[in-house]
Amino acid sequence: MATRSLIGIKTGDTVKTIYCHWDGYPSHNGIILVDNYNTPSKIYELLALGDLSTLKETIDTCWVYHRDRKESYDKVKAKDIKYSDLEKYAYKYGVDYIYVYNEEFEWECFKYNPASGNYSTPVNILSERVFTEALN
Repeated sequence: MATRSLIGIKTGDTVKTIYCHWDGYPSHNGIILVDNYNTPSKIYELLALGDLSTLKETIDTCWVYHRDRKESYDKVKAKDIKYSDLEKYAYKYGVDYIYVYNEEFEWECFKYNPASGNYSTPVNILSERVFTEALN
């Protein structure tokens, strides 16, 4: 089963966003973003790929809808969404997590909360790394 996510970078009141279908949980996508996509230039390079099937540690190893699945770039390119509309957009796509690189140069993560029906549950990505490493 897919754990879908949105990945984006915030500039002012807009978030440039792509969709990622697989492995959206913080112990996978979250850690990959923190470790490998941790500057605005790297994030914009990732977003230029458009929507993803799978996020990986490098641009070349990501599984990309346009490049690898030959889907139309116009349909999968990054979208500019008002920050205030991000939750509605995420709900429309049925994502479990939203990742936003904020203006303080940090990744934020929000999990969908079925009880409230919104994405108000913040997740500490690095605590997910500690938990995952403890299991191994």
